[in-house]
Amino acid sequence: MIRYQIRGENLKTTDAINNYISTRLDKLNNYIDKKADTLARVNIKKYSEKQFKIEVTIPLPYLTLRAEDTQSDFYSAVDFVSDKLLRQIRKFKTRVNRKSREKGYKG
Repeated sequence: MIRYQIRGENLKTTDAINNYISTRLDKLNNYIDKKADTLARVNIKKYSEKQFKIEVTIPLPYLTLRAEDTQSDFYSAVDFVSDKLLRQIRKFKTRVNRKSREKGYKG
């Protein structure tokens, strides 16, 4: 289960922002071990020229997921970061499964 630590710089995080980020990143729960209690650190920066930068770091026991994006629309930046994280974890899981099939499972 993923817990979220959402921090805003030059921006106050509201319940709507927190809910949107948590619903978009909850898709990662399908790929992460249910027993692992992980903390996702989400950093939101707002620049003066209406730019938003979203940084997400999820340290796992076997992997550290990290993605960031800067866009003018906050919601599209969150969508893009969540897609990046999904690609990273799928790539890792595919690599692990392929290696275990090649070497043979010795459980």
